[in-house]
Amino acid sequence: MQTETLTAAVHNSCPELDAARVAQCTLITLDALGEHLSDDAGARVASGLPEEAAGALRSGARRQDTTGKQVKIAVFLDKVRARTELPPEQADSLTYAVAITLAHMLDEDRLKLLRDQLPWELDRLFQD
Repeated sequence: MQTETLTAAVHNSCPELDAARVAQCTLITLDALGEHLSDDAGARVASGLPEEAAGALRSGARRQDTTGKQVKIAVFLDKVRARTELPPEQADSLTYAVAITLAHMLDEDRLKLLRDQLPWELDRLFQD
């Protein structure tokens, strides 16, 4: 699987955005999700992703400042909005699209690990 496959799936959910911008913002979102995973969990989940996407998730997981800390979904979405510099509605749509794409691309064990490791409020991102 290539990172382009992942970003193309996200782009299908956010067709109003430029494909290159979606690719960039997808990696930013993966990095932000990774910040809430332990280094070990990040590496295990990332092993089911394409190289560039896996690198973004692992990069976030290496930053231990938010690992294991609860976060409200609104605060997480604000973080993604600020980092992507997208308007709120586009950033939110992209964030949900990234999570749902991950849910479809990861095998059952990696998805369970991801959802178990993330703060409970972020589980709402994975709802279709």
